Amino acid sequence: MSTAAERDRMTELALTEWETVAELLAARGETWPDTDVTRWGPGLAMAMERVKALADACKVIGAREASDVGRLADLYEARTRS
Repeated sequence: MSTAAERDRMTELALTEWETVAELLAARGETWPDTDVTRWGPGLAMAMERVKALADACKVIGAREASDVGRLADLYEARTRS
């Protein structure tokens, strides 16, 4: 089982990567989930793959708030609003 510090650190890593995705989408005039992934370039696609990998890792270690892309996006939005 992971420690709270490990879960917090993995959540922060996932949020940092999600910020990259959000910035790349914003540069295209898009937001999540209102985007056409078939039109993404390799940079955005790879950033999303990193997000998915980190979300999967969060799921495995029990960091539920960041355990999938939807939850991670919601957590990021909640943090940026406050």
